Amino acid sequence: MTVRSTSSGHDGRARTTTKRFLGVLCLAVVLVRLTYLPRPLRNDEGGYLLVARHWHTGGEFLYGDYFVDRPPLLLLLFKVAALTEWDQAIRALAIPFVVLFVLAGWHAGRLLGGDAGGRWAAVVAAGLLCSPGLAADQADGELFGAVLVMVALALALTAWHADPPGSAGWWAAGAGAAAAAAPLVKQNLLEGVLFLAGLVLFTRWGRDETARRRALLVASAAAAGALVVCALAGLWLASSAVEPAAAWRDLVGFRGAALDAIWSSNPDATIRRGAQLLVLGVVGGLLPVVVVWLLGARRDLAQGSPEGRTITALVLFGVAAITAGGSFWPAYLLQLAPAAVLAVAVVAPRATVAGAWMRGCSRVVVGAAALGTTVAVVLHASVPSLWAGQRVGEWLADSKAPSDTGVVAYGLPSVLETADMSSPYPHLWSVPMRTADPDQARLRATLAGPRAPAWIVQVTALDAWHIDDGARLRDLVHDRYRVVATICGYRVWLRQDLTRELSAPPSC
Repeated sequence: MTVRSTSSGHDGRARTTTKRFLGVLCLAVVLVRLTYLPRPLRNDEGGYLLVARHWHTGGEFLYGDYFVDRPPLLLLLFKVAALTEWDQAIRALAIPFVVLFVLAGWHAGRLLGGDAGGRWAAVVAAGLLCSPGLAADQADGELFGAVLVMVALALALTAWHADPPGSAGWWAAGAGAAAAAAPLVKQNLLEGVLFLAGLVLFTRWGRDETARRRALLVASAAAAGALVVCALAGLWLASSAVEPAAAWRDLVGFRGAALDAIWSSNPDATIRRGAQLLVLGVVGGLLPVVVVWLLGARRDLAQGSPEGRTITALVLFGVAAITAGGSFWPAYLLQLAPAAVLAVAVVAPRATVAGAWMRGCSRVVVGAAALGTTVAVVLHASVPSLWAGQRVGEWLADSKAPSDTGVVAYGLPSVLETADMSSPYPHLWSVPMRTADPDQARLRATLAGPRAPAWIVQVTALDAWHIDDGARLRDLVHDRYRVVATICGYRVWLRQDLTRELSAPPSC
């Protein structure tokens, strides 16, 4: 009895310590992410919010009058944020998602590496999703999707280690649902599906009959959970009056055409972004975690661990998906975050050279997040140019008439969102314009037609990427518009037949 009492007391103290650790860590995450709220929305955040505010059925495109190549669950999250007029609501919505990522990472890590593995996993999870160097300060598809993947991995491992095994079904169904939901936020986030498939396949090839029966149960339940999510997505598509072929073209087929446009118009810039991505991944500690795992993966493969083999598959898939993405934006690295959390959980607790290296990499992740957050706070407080898009949007909001519309040349739809101004041109980002309207025929028709916007905000040269070689767009703009202000270095054009009482230019 004494032994049982002592063990019970020790377990109780351990649980209390764990709760305190998680509470402090989650509070730190919330406080860090609160510093992101007052900052101006970035390009994608503002654009998705603008699309969500004007989302309706029966339009030309999947979400109405604007083209966007992102899946419906991401736009639904922005639609929730759009219920309030506060633009930064989407950043506030991201806070509980990041906390969920940390808790799911801890739970998955505990199942893989015990209490120590859970703690290391939670710390790295917090560091990765609070790292401005990885663009985790933004509320974007990569962040929301990574959370769903992490939840899928945690639920899959819970099902895998369920005792008794018969209780695994519900956990596996939840894992399947989360795994299916992730690509409905960002198309290439298939890690949840791959993790479930890897666990099942690597176990089915083994000789343990009990494990093989468990694998069959997990596979069946996960498939059922995934089918529920897919059915809901199908019902939404049917109600949206959009043909499945058109949805496939916008969400999947467009990506290949966009990649061609990106590489053909400015390959040097793409290569530079790729190099910057590597630097950010190394400095942020994420890529060192991946390298340490891959160098030590051979041992896990030799031991025949389904979890070890599957983590390796996730890492390799993530690297391939980031490479295939083509644009190499910093947020792409977040695709590796869930697999990196699992890798840390497995290796960091070990009293080996690999374990020491992984613990060092984990400290780099946390240090980079802390340093990046501090630097970002200082820069946003002292560098006015970081607020340029916000200031232009605010100036437009003060200078416009209620029915005015605008076009931003090129991209930066966050300006229109800040100005609470719609656009008659459907391509809010530069890549869709360069892909779907490469000769700018539709843009010129819009500017010359009866629904021509009142305002043009010029944030790049009108002949950027040599897209206006014949100067047809420039001639049209000069004929029909006049420059009325230069706000934070951006030219603002007003249609010649209109007059507006212009607000005083802000300090930039």
